[in-house]
Amino acid sequence: MIKAIIIDDEVHCIDTLSILLADYCPDVEVVEKCVSPKKGLEAIESHKPELVFLDIEMPMMNGFELLEQFKQIPFCVIFTTSYDQYAIKAIHVCALDYLLKPIDAKELIAAVHKVRANKKPPAEEQFKLLMDQIRNKKNELDNIASILNRNTAALPLSQQRRLAAILFTDIAGYTAMMQQDETRALTIIKRYSSVLKKVTDVHSGEILNDYGDGNLCVFSSATQAIQCALTIQQQLSAEPSVPLRIGLHIGEIFFEDGKVFGDGVNVASRIQSLGQANTILFSEEIQDKIKNVPTLRSTFIGSFEFKNVEKPVGVYALTNDGLLIPEAKMLTGKLKKKSSWIGSLFR
Repeated sequence: MIKAIIIDDEVHCIDTLSILLADYCPDVEVVEKCVSPKKGLEAIESHKPELVFLDIEMPMMNGFELLEQFKQIPFCVIFTTSYDQYAIKAIHVCALDYLLKPIDAKELIAAVHKVRANKKPPAEEQFKLLMDQIRNKKNELDNIASILNRNTAALPLSQQRRLAAILFTDIAGYTAMMQQDETRALTIIKRYSSVLKKVTDVHSGEILNDYGDGNLCVFSSATQAIQCALTIQQQLSAEPSVPLRIGLHIGEIFFEDGKVFGDGVNVASRIQSLGQANTILFSEEIQDKIKNVPTLRSTFIGSFEFKNVEKPVGVYALTNDGLLIPEAKMLTGKLKKKSSWIGSLFR
């Protein structure tokens, strides 16, 4: 196990990183989470960690100033920052690693792998170089920080590609509902939208594409995504109940013209299409991440061949209390049409 400490003044950033580490880097043991540099220094003294995840911009003392408290860094350092990589060249030059916020799971895995393979803190000459560059170029770094603070911290959506847990929702039968009782349908959609926004925020998710009677949301953790889906269904089961179906998958996403795309989005959409009211269906990739979470129960439904998806997808259903567990033979959705034996004769 790699003993680690997280130092960041933003609690939601600590929580997100902790969940990512639990999901993707189980050999990293977070022994303390510190919301201030002062607490961080105390935790380092107390726990003697092998690895410190360190935010750069913090009140009272930034990450660089925290490191200056040591004559020699006795631990590996991974900076977590909203700075663009060009603003922290000194870190890269000194072979210290960094992760841009919002943290990408694949980049986190790669950074931890370096620590796992080496487990050596920065050499004395590397540390000296870093400190010299910070002292000699303090004004330059301040200017960079000022520029970045005036602009958005994250990269533009059009330039982002990242791995995400993808959650698709759809209100079953909404079109027919709208034709039969417009007032009820509007009540349902307002209730659905309110619950979705509130619960997604609580579970650190992002609501992206809006399809009217459904949405695409993304999360940095499969566990967060599933727990969010479960809470949504539990809340929407109360009157006026909303007949919602949810599908989930893990995959890489990218943005174009303000919309999100990617093969993972397609798969999550196809899985959702199989569902019925009050179901939560998900892929084997999601199942692999949540199988050891005791509060989440699931069952294998079957493998399905979806339209525009190359390989069959194994689909699971969440079986927690209150959820509908569909039978495979009853499921219909965006599946490939099976060729008849007559058609095959003419191929």
